[in-house]
Amino acid sequence: MKIILDFDYTIFDTDKFRGAVQAMFAKHGVGTELFKRSIEESRGEAGEWHPVKQFEILKKEGIDKINSIRETLNRLTDNSQQYLYEDTMPFLEKASKNNEFSVVSYGEDKFQGAKIRGCGEACKYFNKILVTQNLNKDKEAGEVARGDRAIFIEDNPMALAAVKKLSPNIITVRMNRGEGRHATLPSGEGIDYHVRNLLEVETVLANF
Repeated sequence: MKIILDFDYTIFDTDKFRGAVQAMFAKHGVGTELFKRSIEESRGEAGEWHPVKQFEILKKEGIDKINSIRETLNRLTDNSQQYLYEDTMPFLEKASKNNEFSVVSYGEDKFQGAKIRGCGEACKYFNKILVTQNLNKDKEAGEVARGDRAIFIEDNPMALAAVKKLSPNIITVRMNRGEGRHATLPSGEGIDYHVRNLLEVETVLANF
């Protein structure tokens, strides 16, 4: 079975990672208000965070430790495995025996790609990694499935609905760990299963 994984809030504790990033920025003189505002102002057309653009904004705001911030952020992304949820590695190790994993993740190509690759050991289980600015991920999930039966695990219910509409062969699983901006959104149509963690995904897989 092909298993297509979302990254943020599905296998990766994005809140914990962002907290570490914000604390690092604070040590370099970037307060909470400026940190949040510069992130919002740096977002691309699809809403993705662009760290490089954020650095430019901060420089204009008088922050003079940009090189140090950039280097420290790179170290955080290079060692992002520490921000995987506790159930991620056990799930990947167990489920990989009979399934093939791919990751389809929303974000800015370079930064999001580095964050995923920084997960080290986890990456050896990923047959394919796709980073997209398409919030719905429908075309990307379909590209991975290629008409085969597949499972897509994602926290964004709108993406799940879009994937099911374009590729009915894909089994949709909503992950809701109670974190992230999608946690309180209603599920709507097009969702086959609901889970709160990856242990519950194992129960879903037992049906196939």
